Amino acid sequence: MDNSRNSTRAWLRNHFFRVWTAGAILIGYVYGWLYAPEMLIWWKRTTTSMIEAGCGLLPYPWNDRIEATLGNFGLWVQITLAIIAFRIVVWVLLWMLRGGWRVRRGRSMP
Repeated sequence: MDNSRNSTRAWLRNHFFRVWTAGAILIGYVYGWLYAPEMLIWWKRTTTSMIEAGCGLLPYPWNDRIEATLGNFGLWVQITLAIIAFRIVVWVLLWMLRGGWRVRRGRSMP
């Protein structure tokens, strides 16, 4: 029973983190639309250039096909990349905070 409780707690924590980070990015997009449209323009140009650079590394017939496909899903790709980047930043910050907390409490880091 205890193992089931721990797995349920881990599942809830995992999905809370996913929903929280996705919600934060969507709120950021709404904020960008209202108050900082230049940030959205910068993000669009950055993701488009990343897609073009990544597809440019592929051989001929596939680079154009994948670039066109990703270009058609432009907004969703931008939101997904923003969520992934935000999750990585939050994960690193939380990892550093946990490591600092363990050092202060006298435990060694794993």
